[in-house]
Amino acid sequence: MNLAQRIWHELTRPRGQSKRRYYRGGRQSRSGVALLMVITSLMFITIIGTEMTKGGIVRLRLAANQRDEAKAEALAETGFQMYRLILVASKGMGQQLGPMLQQFGMTGELWQMMPFINTGMMRMLLSAGSSPDEDDVEQFAVEGLTDEQIAESREEGQGTTKRNFLDFDGDFFAEVTDENSRIYVGAFRATTYADMLEDPVALRLYGLMSGVDNDQFFYDQNIDRWELIGNLADWTDVDDMRLYQGGSEISVYDRLDEPYRPKNAGFESMSEIRLVDGWHRDDIWEKFGEQLTIYGNGQVNINSATPEVISALLRAYVTPNNPDYIRTLLAEISLYQSISPYTNGQGFVTHLESLGATVNPELQRAVGTESNVFHLTSTGQVGEAVVTIDAIVDFSNSPIGEIVYWRIL
Repeated sequence: MNLAQRIWHELTRPRGQSKRRYYRGGRQSRSGVALLMVITSLMFITIIGTEMTKGGIVRLRLAANQRDEAKAEALAETGFQMYRLILVASKGMGQQLGPMLQQFGMTGELWQMMPFINTGMMRMLLSAGSSPDEDDVEQFAVEGLTDEQIAESREEGQGTTKRNFLDFDGDFFAEVTDENSRIYVGAFRATTYADMLEDPVALRLYGLMSGVDNDQFFYDQNIDRWELIGNLADWTDVDDMRLYQGGSEISVYDRLDEPYRPKNAGFESMSEIRLVDGWHRDDIWEKFGEQLTIYGNGQVNINSATPEVISALLRAYVTPNNPDYIRTLLAEISLYQSISPYTNGQGFVTHLESLGATVNPELQRAVGTESNVFHLTSTGQVGEAVVTIDAIVDFSNSPIGEIVYWRIL
């Protein structure tokens, strides 16, 4: 007899065999079965109650997470709309604000003077006073804000202000970058390898990839710059012939584990560039990807371009073309811009010529001083919920900006 059978036997065996007046004659007691049923019922009730409690806690947490995600998305939307408003003001009042700001020693447009909005930093400034020291900033960067600092930043406003601007859960961080400060790769004109060597976009890209450090990088990786440039052009052109060394464009992608075909049409997003052979590599993208764009009219805003992009333009269109001279020109350009921005492309070319440079006439058509396309990134965070909005806004044909790309991450 096994253990289960023994337990059952013990619970169900007859009891009270002696005939007494309070026992019914010949009938056996089954009180053990009732005890077993009570125990079993209690066990099931406990299990059901525990599962219901656990399920309720899970649903409560899911609801809290969904609530926080909704709040985080709303904060990200707020950051985006605030920066869009700054851009509208910058574009609408740029001519009026420019001279006034220069009187105070400030150059550039309004959006350049506010490259980001960080409500967490605002809370830190409010809690630390008007002049926080380096320790406050370092503590904020490492540890964030304490509960006391957050509560202090949410206190009611003074006077007629009914509610503090920062009286909300969570924080958002929004920043803007100028797409016109980058090298446009959306319109190659080359149809042959010889054409590619003279293509304006290809020349700017080659200039971006030139330089002593880049020479060593491409040597170590055994990559030809013209192949990378040609692959970009092949992705957007209408034929199936490779510009670099000929052959079929499709053959490059057929050898992949999961083959696909080149699009033979324009790029629709920056992430699409990562599908192009060579540009799928992380080292290539990390080194050059941040300097590329598929938006805008192709002109580089010389007043907002990075030193890397300006160097690329100088290497492509200016002689002498040696590293020391390029560094000298960069220093002179930076000094000039610290005093006053360039007013047009001709002014930039004239300045270079005054420094003794021989300038290709194509440079004036390659640069400008206006920005119409902006990359806005806004991240909202409430608790552990984080939502990021990634958007491109084009002011070329709209005073309030047309959203040409929108993605929620």
